[in-house]
Amino acid sequence: MAKPTTIRPGYFVAISLMPGTAPANCYIGLVQAADEYGLRINMVEWDNELDGVKKYTEDLFLPWININSMLVCTEEEPVRRFVKDRAPAWRAQVEAMEAGG
Repeated sequence: MAKPTTIRPGYFVAISLMPGTAPANCYIGLVQAADEYGLRINMVEWDNELDGVKKYTEDLFLPWININSMLVCTEEEPVRRFVKDRAPAWRAQVEAMEAGG
């Protein structure tokens, strides 16, 4: 389990979940809160028209016990590269692994 001081609000994450815990097996989002129970993220994607991060209107709570692994982008790293390129590529790799490919 990651400690709340390791993952902080404002970090972008790509989170791989344990199989069977949610409709998708990987989510990309902006951390809104982290505590001893889990993470609350606002799911995001890259909007090419706006050339910026597009946020969803709802947040997703992920209990620590359901998290398998994470790719993390701190405020010191380039958000554009993470949200547009790195996180979607990582999600595709996670999905391929879980599909057996």
